[in-house]
Amino acid sequence: MGFWIFKKSGAENKSRIFKHKKIKIGIAFGGGGARGIAHIGVLKAFEELGIDFDYVAGTSAGAVVGALYSAGLTSLQIRDIALSLRTKDIKTSKIFFRPSKASAISDILIDVFGKDLNFNELKRPFISVAVDLKNGEEVDFDRGSVAQVVSGSCAVPGVFAPVVYQNMHLVDGGLKNNVPADVVRKMGADVVFAIDVNHKRGSGTESTKLLNVLGSTIGVLMRDVVKKKLEFADLVLEPDVTKYPSTKLENIDEMINIGYQEVMNHIDEIAKLVSNKVSRRKRKLWKEKIERS
Repeated sequence: MGFWIFKKSGAENKSRIFKHKKIKIGIAFGGGGARGIAHIGVLKAFEELGIDFDYVAGTSAGAVVGALYSAGLTSLQIRDIALSLRTKDIKTSKIFFRPSKASAISDILIDVFGKDLNFNELKRPFISVAVDLKNGEEVDFDRGSVAQVVSGSCAVPGVFAPVVYQNMHLVDGGLKNNVPADVVRKMGADVVFAIDVNHKRGSGTESTKLLNVLGSTIGVLMRDVVKKKLEFADLVLEPDVTKYPSTKLENIDEMINIGYQEVMNHIDEIAKLVSNKVSRRKRKLWKEKIERS
């Protein structure tokens, strides 16, 4: 459906330098509601550069994109899915303070996959980050039902009801780890790219509307946690989609293009990271950092 709106950026001429990587490369997709659409543009750019990821992790909207990518879908296919959806397909409740059921998200994924896919059926290693509301702990899923745990990762409290799964009450993974760069590092990646589509969290709001106040409050609480997790990334990419609402599936191609351009704006840094063999010293430093976390 549709067509790509991107202009060529000389990526075709530069893609050869990425063809023979000797290192393991990982990507962490952050949460951000509808702003997560920008992740599709990020994938599009990396595809053009010839970069394929060995490890993938995601939180909330990032978990959705990460799951689709890990199942083998291309950025173009994921874009078509995004264009086919409407906000009402995901947020089913129209009554204020009555949360929607996150099962709408799992139903969409099962429909795309053609079955209730398990993690061991994915084409690349993937972890979906959620929080178990029963004990407040982060849960990093790499097994079980992809659709169920991803829907749990997306279950923003107050917007979606918790997802009951294996005696856990799963809610938005962003409460503990919104951009899981540390998770990708622990999976074994030598180089980690982190995609933060909500990097202006915690900047406050002038609005007195309840949802805006709640959203800003959560952002303030998450800011320092995210900062610590991003220390595990070699490069943090920050598509600036702040002006777009996180609750509406609108301006899809605009957000995709912003994600695409963010990658292309850092092409020299990316080339350096994926073309050089990671030193033993750097591997040791990362291992020590992981053990301390």
